[in-house]
Amino acid sequence: MSRFLGSRLTLVGLLVSILVVVVGVSVAMGAGASGSSSSAHASRPSVQANPIAVVVEECMGNAEFDIYGAGWRADDIVLLSLNTGAGRLYVGAGFPGESMAFVDGVTAPVTGCGVMTIEATGGSTTITAPVSIVASK
Repeated sequence: MSRFLGSRLTLVGLLVSILVVVVGVSVAMGAGASGSSSSAHASRPSVQANPIAVVVEECMGNAEFDIYGAGWRADDIVLLSLNTGAGRLYVGAGFPGESMAFVDGVTAPVTGCGVMTIEATGGSTTITAPVSIVASK
């Protein structure tokens, strides 16, 4: 036994084997941990405007539409902004809850027709979607 433990090569091999087993068990336990949480992402978060084409008379005034989000974590607070030609305008917030989804009614002032970008930022994720401002359908 003392001859077995006296060999440096045997000791190094034994220590490396133990380390591989410990690391393998840790990785296997960590891989299953995220799937058990109800607030884990089932898919990538998304955001969408409804309607996607908003009629604003003469393209001057307030655009009213809903912003829907899905796939967000239940504890996220999703900040909603509209990127216009004049800059970024914060228009609301979404609170996903257990359904991991939200809807927020938005009223935003616009000064011209065209496609604008909705930006939803929650946690470390930012998602964008288009919304079109038109004078008539």
